[in-house]
Amino acid sequence: MPLITAYHDSLPYIDRPPTPTSTSTAHALIRSSLSPDTSSKTHPLLPEPPDISHSPLIQSELSRIASKTPLTGIDLSRYEATPSLDADTDPAQARETLKAAYTNASYLTLRLQALELLEKFGKNAWLVGNSQLEDILRDMEKELVETRGRVEGVNRERKGAQEGARGALEGAEGAWRRGVGELVEVGVAVQGVEGEYREELRRRG
Repeated sequence: MPLITAYHDSLPYIDRPPTPTSTSTAHALIRSSLSPDTSSKTHPLLPEPPDISHSPLIQSELSRIASKTPLTGIDLSRYEATPSLDADTDPAQARETLKAAYTNASYLTLRLQALELLEKFGKNAWLVGNSQLEDILRDMEKELVETRGRVEGVNRERKGAQEGARGALEGAEGAWRRGVGELVEVGVAVQGVEGEYREELRRRG
């Protein structure tokens, strides 16, 4: 449901553009009708914002963005070569070193497989992806042309309707202005007659 159900008719092909004075006057009237807390309070018809709870990871990232701390990226130290072990190395340290070595070996194996797949199928996948993107772009350009044509058609119809009604609107406006002028003249004449009548009453009285 829209917040504001009222709408305003626009006759851009008939109405004269407002002058700078009338524009500034309209803006002043709008500002005078706004409440002081307009910029600090939301519209009363807007629903209350939902309560959002983030996970610790998301919250830490939001805090990093809020503090404008640069992103550090991925820690590559885990993929570096492991130091050699001596015979008297602590068993716990040896297990950690062996675990890191397994991680490095798995990473290098997967990277080698990815490079082999890229060399074998990368070109075709790239060409297929480009072809799909070209199809999407072609469809979007076609939709854009059709939408632009519909918009131009609506504008042409609106302009034709307004141009066709220009004579009637200008005639009605002229008749209204003449009627207002005649009404003012009648009011002035009535005031004159009333003044003469009162003057005549004073002379007789």
